Amino acid sequence: MRLGHLPLATLKINRHSPLLWLPVVMAGLALTAAAGWQLGRTSQNEPILNLEQQRLQRRSAALEEKLLEGTASDAEQMQLLKLRLASGDDEGAIALLEPLSDRNPSQWSLRLLLADLRQQQNDMTGAEREIRQVLNINPIQPQALQDYARLQLKLGNEQAVVEQLKAAVVAAAGRPEALPIGLLQADLQQRQGLNAEAEATYSSLIAAHPTDPRPFLALALLKQTQGQIAAAKQLLQRAKLYSTPVAGTVLDQIAASWSVGAIREQAPSSEGADLVDTNP
Repeated sequence: MRLGHLPLATLKINRHSPLLWLPVVMAGLALTAAAGWQLGRTSQNEPILNLEQQRLQRRSAALEEKLLEGTASDAEQMQLLKLRLASGDDEGAIALLEPLSDRNPSQWSLRLLLADLRQQQNDMTGAEREIRQVLNINPIQPQALQDYARLQLKLGNEQAVVEQLKAAVVAAAGRPEALPIGLLQADLQQRQGLNAEAEATYSSLIAAHPTDPRPFLALALLKQTQGQIAAAKQLLQRAKLYSTPVAGTVLDQIAASWSVGAIREQAPSSEGADLVDTNP
């Protein structure tokens, strides 16, 4: 397996998190301030934006009408779901997701999206119920396990996560899910301060999946936090062997940044830039 981009199914956009949109807004403000004379020129795009907004509003209104009439297909309800989410209508999205996820139990992403929306509304009991419905169907579904772990840790139920992951590791033995579940278990072990156990888990995953870059990268991160920069960089190089060129470049940048950090710690007041080995 090659390390490229994460599957879209694993990514969850939290529209309420300023960390996602604040840098974009600040960049936009900076550009506006630096080139204010262009405002008159760029304003010609406003009619285009308004036309697109009007098109989406008409589409949304048509779908809402079909929903009220009871003639909207699941595909059309999915379109409406996206439009409601885009407009920030979380309650409307939940109202659509409840029957959609009931009718499509094999589409676990719908149920997990519903869980995420409930959590954003501080309905932790409802969020846990939705996640457990996915795990009842497939106890080794990696994304559901990850969401369950995050929720329980947020609630302070660490032991529940430990038990759930232990059972999942046993159930997933010899299956593709074993790797992501093992990575989750090792991450939890680090959280508990069990670094030796985490390292052993990563080593076991590397032995079982020698051409997958993820356990190499995870162990490298652990070594880096322990100050073992040389060992961490060696692991990054091994991860790079099984990664895409783009991911390999990112790994090189990570290794270089670790070298810079190590030099700064050793001689924080010196001019050590020329000593940095940027070729790990």
